Amino acid sequence: MKRFVLLSLLALLPVFLLVAFYLIRDPFHVVKPYQGKIYEDGDTVSLTVNWGHVSVESFKYFNPQGHFDSFIFGSSLSGYYLINDWRKHLPDGARPFHFNASRETLFGILNKLHYLQSQGVTINNALIVMEDEMLMRRPLDEDVIFVQHPETTTDVSWWKFHQLYFNAYRHPELVAYLLCPGPMTKTVLDKGFATTDITVRDEFINEGRYVLADSLIAHDPEKFFTPEHIARYSLPLKEMPCQPKITPFVEQMLNDIALIFKKMGTDYHIIIPPHYGYEAIDGTDLYKMELAFGQQRVHDFSHDAEMGTDLHYYYDDGHLVSQQCARLMDSAYHIVTLPSPYLKH
Repeated sequence: MKRFVLLSLLALLPVFLLVAFYLIRDPFHVVKPYQGKIYEDGDTVSLTVNWGHVSVESFKYFNPQGHFDSFIFGSSLSGYYLINDWRKHLPDGARPFHFNASRETLFGILNKLHYLQSQGVTINNALIVMEDEMLMRRPLDEDVIFVQHPETTTDVSWWKFHQLYFNAYRHPELVAYLLCPGPMTKTVLDKGFATTDITVRDEFINEGRYVLADSLIAHDPEKFFTPEHIARYSLPLKEMPCQPKITPFVEQMLNDIALIFKKMGTDYHIIIPPHYGYEAIDGTDLYKMELAFGQQRVHDFSHDAEMGTDLHYYYDDGHLVSQQCARLMDSAYHIVTLPSPYLKH
């Protein structure tokens, strides 16, 4: 019997070591309590992060001292609507925070609003960056990059959440990278397990910035918008008109979001951003959004043909540069802005 137990333990030893290594390394930042920092100083490569999870954990960690009352919601596109640019449109004393998630959905935004309500948070000001695609997205709760935080939804249990991450960790290439990162870096980058897209972060407000890119775009744009950059991200433009995406179920979610804002007395605005490829929102969808939120609160920039067809407005093929995000906020809050000084006409 003792021999059997010993042999069983020896057979299970690799499993114990694998689990222990996962718990110690916490490669996806989901095991150990969040301590106010994601990237280490000098990081140039990182395993891909679930930013929706980070948003919730960051809020939990900093809210006791931040007492946040103003929030920017949306997908990764919303991350470059910078807090400092938004502050000039907010009342004195407002305490803003980014509450975004990669590939955010309407479900995700509604769940975050319910979560904030459950925490006793009053939302005095809100900005939602609601691209056209968000109207038809469903939560990708089987994907470690996009799965919702278990505290914000009943659709994801803690068990399911951590099972997803442990199963992702078990890829041999990923374990090899964690043990010996140098030789395996290209492999995990090629397979999409890791990224070099690392921003300079202000953790307190959950905001990342492309500081070098923004500086080049503002002062020496030709060094950013190189021929190689343009060739890499150029795409065929979409044909118009776009198809409607708002179903009765989606319309109900829009109304539920608007109702929460109404009950809280929230001053809110909805920005529908341009997207390279000219993915303009359907006219009937725009009308339904205006019915839900009010015509003065919905600001459609997706029909701007110039912004939809010129890569000089974007970091890549989708994310609007922060300087342009500031201009859209200025326009939404009714401040006249001048044309960008660097765009080619």
